[in-house]
Amino acid sequence: MFLIQPANAEYTGTLDIGNTQYPPTGMVAGTTGLGTGEQCSYDSQCISGHCVDDENDGNKYCVSGANDCVYDGNVIAAGTSECISTDTIGTCSASGSFSTSICAEGEHCSGGVCVADSSSQDSGSSGEEEETAPASSIDISALSNIEIIQGQTKKVKVEIINDGEKDLTDVKLTLSGVPLALYKITTSSFSSLEVDEKEYSYVNFSIPQNNEVKTYTVKLEVSAKDPSGVTISGTETFLLKVLPSEETKKKANQTYLNYTDVLEELGNIINQEKARGHDVSEAESLLVVVRQELGEVKKKIDDGNYYEAIQLMNDVGSKIDQIKQSLEQVKLSSLASGSQILLYVVYTVIIVIMALAAYYFYSNKKKPTGFEGAAPPMIEAKDEHETLSSAESASDTKFEEHAKRVHKYLKSLFKKDKNGFGYAS
Repeated sequence: MFLIQPANAEYTGTLDIGNTQYPPTGMVAGTTGLGTGEQCSYDSQCISGHCVDDENDGNKYCVSGANDCVYDGNVIAAGTSECISTDTIGTCSASGSFSTSICAEGEHCSGGVCVADSSSQDSGSSGEEEETAPASSIDISALSNIEIIQGQTKKVKVEIINDGEKDLTDVKLTLSGVPLALYKITTSSFSSLEVDEKEYSYVNFSIPQNNEVKTYTVKLEVSAKDPSGVTISGTETFLLKVLPSEETKKKANQTYLNYTDVLEELGNIINQEKARGHDVSEAESLLVVVRQELGEVKKKIDDGNYYEAIQLMNDVGSKIDQIKQSLEQVKLSSLASGSQILLYVVYTVIIVIMALAAYYFYSNKKKPTGFEGAAPPMIEAKDEHETLSSAESASDTKFEEHAKRVHKYLKSLFKKDKNGFGYAS
């Protein structure tokens, strides 16, 4: 039997909050109307108005009544008991406190109560009492959930007893579900454990001041070997909840006020973009959800429930980032649209300039130069060869004259002005 119980708490550490951050804890749909047994984050999401922590997996579920319990996703009504395993009963008291009990040997859980196994019932009818071979077993009793404030420590005592009928060897104690830096096992192994012998160990939990405010699902496991070399083991889970320190509570209050200002500013930006004709429906919808969640945060703070308030603020911070990203996307889309219009205007101006330049060039090319139509005098050729030479000479002369006139025209067109700008002759 492994008994784990909190020893006298030992508190150490400083209260320097430093730069504690509230990292996102995941997305919350933000819808309402969740039924019994559905996962939730806060009370207003549930039709019943009650969202409670699961005693086993650390999630939250909607329940019918304020005092109902949840274990491993199954709702247990206040004042009732149900089987949470083949030999374990889970009981939810009328006040909402949860506890477990293990059925005795030869019994199992049925309908929320322990009943005798069928094999045990039939054993009495036999003429001879059946001999039962000695067994090796390891049991871990139901563990209490642990709460530790940031910057503090707590020591948990573990009692190990061999309640079987065979000696055990190579006994090991392990813990999982929580970072190694947060705990230390004083004695994690024993060479042997005789029948009815007890050994003790301690798990020292030490939570840094800047540790995230959250709940860990911790599993304690003990294993050993019987004389035949077969390994036997037993496990039990419990919750380790890290609660906010006073410094973190102050920071939570300030963060709430900061988020209130941020939401007001985002609301103004959304209205401005909406007035410009931009589609801000996504950011607007998110803003409605965030305002609702921030209202829930205020209620939790007023009730002194800073643990849940911080969990909600983590989600508020995540959604604020989404709103900002959505507005940035709207801005980028707007700039892209404006750039396209600007490019269209630039292309249009270039086309017009090119058209004017082409018109100017071709209109000047068709103007008479002053010597077109004035044929130079032909010298009568003495023979055919001389006539061709004279014609070629006249053509060359005409080209030269035309070139001179064009050059003169260009010089006059780009002639320097009195400021010294223009064409340099």
